[in-house]
Amino acid sequence: MTGDGPAYDTYLLDPVARIFGRSVEVYGPEHKALAWTDPERMLRRFQIFAGLISHLGEDQPISVNDLGCGYAPMFDSFGDLPALKNGRYYGYDISPEMVKMAKKRIPDPRCEFILSHTATHQADYSFVSGTYNMKMYAGDGEWTRMVEESLAHLWSQTRIGLGFNMLSTDNPGRENTLYYGDPKHYLDFCRRELSINAQLVDRLSPREFVIFAMK
Repeated sequence: MTGDGPAYDTYLLDPVARIFGRSVEVYGPEHKALAWTDPERMLRRFQIFAGLISHLGEDQPISVNDLGCGYAPMFDSFGDLPALKNGRYYGYDISPEMVKMAKKRIPDPRCEFILSHTATHQADYSFVSGTYNMKMYAGDGEWTRMVEESLAHLWSQTRIGLGFNMLSTDNPGRENTLYYGDPKHYLDFCRRELSINAQLVDRLSPREFVIFAMK
């Protein structure tokens, strides 16, 4: 893995990389490969993130970090935004198979897909969609520490704003291999460690939550 920041923890991340690597080989570039049962739910999360940058015009070209990009469906939603017409898009994933699929699908010169668990480029905006949800065999405490380290590093690679979504502890259905975060805990963490300009976007409750942090 490349890039500075938190070390790659093989115990925590290798099982996740393997499961998604197998999934994309089985399903191809489809929502099921990213453990989404409903493609509209996946798209809805991208639309919420796009709201941060949709007001920007072509005269304000931006760069975007997509941490845990998978086969890059987020770029499918973002690619036609005016601000990305002359912008840059960096996708990162821990699964070699996902990175290979993203490169095959999207030979767009604006894009660069990188095998990494951290952002290796500075970008204006950084987004994390569903990346923290699959913990496999990790305990909640150790996964929480990893997520916080990941967010802190991603913030250091972000110039304007960061957005992420996460399954909520208020979720009425729970699965052992998934991680559920406390919205209040993560809002407090972001305001304490990232920016006082962090807000909880309550559009996905009770199953999930979204947080935006701005510089």
